[in-house]
Amino acid sequence: MSAPAKRREPSLHEAPAPPRPARPPMRVRPATGGFVARPSGPRKGLNPRWLIAMSLLGVTAFALSLLPSAPPLGSALPAEDEILAYHVEPQRDLVIKIPAEIDAVEVTTWASVKAEACDAARRYPYGFVAAFVNERGAEVARHVYDLESRVSCDPDRPLGEGEYAARLAGGAGAVTDPRSTLLITHDVLPQGGQVRLRAKPAVGADGAPIDLTILSRLEGRYVRSEASRALYEQSLDAEERRQMGRRASALGFADLPEPARRELLRGWARRLEAGGRQGLDYEMSRLLLRRFRMPYPRAEGRGASEFVIGERHAAALNFRGPLSLDIEGPPGRTVRVADGASAPASVALGPLGRATVRLSREDIRTVVIDGVGPDFGVRFGAPEAQAMQQIGEIVHPAMPQPAAPKAPGAAPTAEAPGAAAEAPGAAAAPPAPARLQTPPDVRIVRYLALDPADPVIARMAPGQELLGLLIRAEIEASSGANQGEATVVARWGPGPSERAELKVELPRSRFEWWNDGFDASEPRLAILRPPPGVERIEITGDARTRIRLRTIEPGVNETLYRLPYRVELAEDQTWRYAPFDVSTWTDVRAANLDDLERKERFSDLREQVRIERSGEGARSDADRPERILVPEHAPVRRRLLMPAWQSAGEPSPGDAWTPLLAAKDVRVDAEGARAGRLSVVYRAARASLGKEVAVRVDGEVALREPIVALSGTLRVAAEPGVRHVAIEGLGESGVAYTEAPPANGGAIVRRRDVFELTRGRPMAYRFRQEAGETLHLVLFVVTPGENADYRIRYRVEGAKPASREAAFFRRVTIPDGVLAGRGGDLTRATLWEAATEQRGTDGVARSVIRLGDDLAPGERVVRLSLVGPQAGDAGETAKEVWVGAVLVGQEAPARDNGPRLWVEDDP
Repeated sequence: MSAPAKRREPSLHEAPAPPRPARPPMRVRPATGGFVARPSGPRKGLNPRWLIAMSLLGVTAFALSLLPSAPPLGSALPAEDEILAYHVEPQRDLVIKIPAEIDAVEVTTWASVKAEACDAARRYPYGFVAAFVNERGAEVARHVYDLESRVSCDPDRPLGEGEYAARLAGGAGAVTDPRSTLLITHDVLPQGGQVRLRAKPAVGADGAPIDLTILSRLEGRYVRSEASRALYEQSLDAEERRQMGRRASALGFADLPEPARRELLRGWARRLEAGGRQGLDYEMSRLLLRRFRMPYPRAEGRGASEFVIGERHAAALNFRGPLSLDIEGPPGRTVRVADGASAPASVALGPLGRATVRLSREDIRTVVIDGVGPDFGVRFGAPEAQAMQQIGEIVHPAMPQPAAPKAPGAAPTAEAPGAAAEAPGAAAAPPAPARLQTPPDVRIVRYLALDPADPVIARMAPGQELLGLLIRAEIEASSGANQGEATVVARWGPGPSERAELKVELPRSRFEWWNDGFDASEPRLAILRPPPGVERIEITGDARTRIRLRTIEPGVNETLYRLPYRVELAEDQTWRYAPFDVSTWTDVRAANLDDLERKERFSDLREQVRIERSGEGARSDADRPERILVPEHAPVRRRLLMPAWQSAGEPSPGDAWTPLLAAKDVRVDAEGARAGRLSVVYRAARASLGKEVAVRVDGEVALREPIVALSGTLRVAAEPGVRHVAIEGLGESGVAYTEAPPANGGAIVRRRDVFELTRGRPMAYRFRQEAGETLHLVLFVVTPGENADYRIRYRVEGAKPASREAAFFRRVTIPDGVLAGRGGDLTRATLWEAATEQRGTDGVARSVIRLGDDLAPGERVVRLSLVGPQAGDAGETAKEVWVGAVLVGQEAPARDNGPRLWVEDDP
């Protein structure tokens, strides 16, 4: 398989600035106290004061005209800072005098490049040589620094407009993001001296020279006295402390021990000047700076026009409703479209390389599109009015208008299951409406490459007990392999027991790939608990293994996605790779990151934001087993009906009912336990007692019987296939459901057993956990009749941690805590046996208790108790809730045919 095709960006050229209009002559009307001064008699001549004022204005205007001015920036934002930057050139040294009082020089560099269009994905390598010369003129050291940067810009606007990280105050082209290099001078230049900088010739990956100019700002780091340091620390506000702490630790500034804080505050910077004369010994340019950076991860779909799909690679697009999706690609190729959980529909791209698929689902879901055969490029679009149905941080550029087909039906039209097809256009069709591109939401994330001999160094911050590694493997695309092997070795001391090793097979991802064209595996989160006092961990491994260093964010117990991804998903779904505002895990910086980047020990991963069933796709054992748990001592039980959606062609889950509030087409099974019959459950209005309920199948009355109770079950014989079913006689507030699935997809409800939990009666679940098992106890909490807050205290008995200091594990256990939530955060549902005629008024939330593989094997007893409001709570909490529990990670008994459920455990 060839490497994924490079995304093509539309050509964006900088528009010439319009000429500045001439200023009209200024008319000055002196005023005093709001009254216009008028002369008392005829004017003999100009007042001498006016001549003086006009002379001063003229001199000021002439002086301003001599100052260098920046060309108009169009719609570019104003600079937040402005500096003079020295040129670092390959033909001559930039000489910097080093005072003896400083201990280091921080060199901040930019690269001025020749570019006509915004290409934030392009990398610009450059470098410089630093020679250290002592006070006697002798060169005592020489170091070479290789760097790489990119241009942060808006890909949807011409270069020179919109956001930027840096711009030249005069001249065209672009300026890359800054890069900082710290030159330690106190060892090699204890008495001061000089640092001489000279640029290396810039060469691209293909060996061709790159025309760029290195611009630099140089600052000397002076050492503060102890008294000055203490005073400076007291002057820092909360935001300044947070920014300082982020550079050193995953923990906050206040959590750093005194030696670490002292190290952060030990120095202050002052600009260093170059020796010589400007124009003769060095050149300078004025730089305009802003804090804007293209973030990691960032949206790659902005402005993208083509995406690669095939049998091994797929595109994921997230939508919130129905739309008409255009697909353009090579003529004759076949694409497959799966709308959410529905079975994929195949459609061939016609002679013009186009097809239109109508997607009719109303819910929020991901549409997965792949192709038959080797990879090929495609483009997606939708009518302008429907493009906003796409969820994500996506900019929708215009879709090129296709040429008119020569005959009706030239562009094939397909339909996803349950959707209607577009009618073929007539020969004299009106002009097509404007259509916009709907590219996949692709984000770029950087991973570090392992090496068997050269380690990645992780620094353990004070108070940090755990180190997480998010592991992926690089898979050769042309090999056809569907999995890759990752090997990781962590060492924190010289002894044979001061190490941990992990070897794992990871399945290939259909949706992710590395920037250099290799396929990527699915991720695996591995956690290491080093012994107390360890400050440094060296990580080595197979050269095809990639990692990201992570740790648990202190005090954060949930992941809160960023808008517009903060939408309500189905109970068994979660986002993969969506950006978040708050997360339980946070990335940490490798201690030797600068050295690794100079050695190009990194890989950029392109990952697609999408919706998946929770836990699916993350690991080789993604289809994780689960079992329904029943609490001890048999508390009161009810059935909970939760709204859901079933796609056409999707297998019906065993716990689903189809609502019959109106006549509906359903599918009767031809084989199995429900073959040739319909089972209908109902609840009737009180006014219907004594009357008759009737079941009509295809318009004919199949069963009629009197209503002697408010609820009951009707069983009707029916021919297999699609049948039109209607229920009559239940009254205005009556409701009925059938186990037969909707014939063309549609709304369903999922049944779940829930049990009563009150403040006076706790609840207990008992099960066994085997060695190495990672279990999740998922609780569905129902607040009857309303959305209400609740607080449930849990305690896991028998949760004794196993020794994990010399082994990786996957999940950390918190043996006791409080689950606080609000019924209705997940959905509104119906307690079927509740003594009320109201439906959909019961609030449902979901909480998870995680039992990790850091525990020794044994029996677990999880005890739940409902607690009242705590000090500081705004109001009352629920006095009664209903709880349903599912244990994820263990096989259910063979006789258990209950509902399936997935749980989010993706790191």
